[in-house]
Amino acid sequence: MDLRMMRYFLAIVDCGSVTAASKQLFVAQPSLSRQLRRFESSLGVQLFSRMDRRLVLTTAGRQFVPIARDLVARAAQAETMAAAIAAGAAPDLVVAAPTTTINDIVAPFIATGTRVSVANVIETQPADVYGAVTRGDADFGLGTSVPMRSLHAEVLIRVDVWAQVPEDHELATSEAVDLVDLVGFPLVHLDIGHSVRRAFDAVAADRGLTYDAIAQTRAPRLGQALAAAGRGVCVTSDDPRYGLSKARVLVDGAPLTVTLYAAWDQEHYASVDIEETIADLRAFTIARYGRDEDTPPA
Repeated sequence: MDLRMMRYFLAIVDCGSVTAASKQLFVAQPSLSRQLRRFESSLGVQLFSRMDRRLVLTTAGRQFVPIARDLVARAAQAETMAAAIAAGAAPDLVVAAPTTTINDIVAPFIATGTRVSVANVIETQPADVYGAVTRGDADFGLGTSVPMRSLHAEVLIRVDVWAQVPEDHELATSEAVDLVDLVGFPLVHLDIGHSVRRAFDAVAADRGLTYDAIAQTRAPRLGQALAAAGRGVCVTSDDPRYGLSKARVLVDGAPLTVTLYAAWDQEHYASVDIEETIADLRAFTIARYGRDEDTPPA
């Protein structure tokens, strides 16, 4: 497909006419009109209707605009990447991650400024982290579900699950609470899309336990706000906020944890840089949260 003609097509769309686009592109108006007709013929689709000497996008044309913009943008990105590779420059990497991981791990890591090559972050729902990688929207992803087999994956860290409460709650001075005891309190839970909730429910089901969830939320910060307001105990792996105290959730004396994976395509042109960045990110995360003995390759 002719990228030059897609750029011409988008110029016509943005300028509103072939005449205006020809001036912007420095292409003669008759030549641009002929090239547009040939482009439509090669696609087998009429992109514009000719009405009273005006061009109006057809339904197919309107549907094609976002496709053309995406292809032109990706082509520009490819050219920039190729120039960086030729110059031997380290690539600017894009990571996909859920909100909690961005707030508690990725953003603090970027803030260190030490050998950080992460230039952008795509905030995704937990279920779409690896999809962003396979679509090419991100160079690597950080997620708590097991990555698909088509991606190379490593365990970044296993993080503790916490019971978070305001300072006047009876658990506020506890360093840990067993899950068997925790279910006796009203709970503020994350929804089932979060790995913390799935890990908690798996243990509860295995032991035949039930509990009262006074609220379920997709946003961990909202759950923490409800706990701070005295509505219940927030069960989360997030760092505490709003003055909450935290008690580690235990199962038979061992911490309840969720696993954070890093996943990427080993055929990626910057695979070596991704691996180095993930190694730096793992070292940072272990220093911040501990548990270096729990981070073998997946």
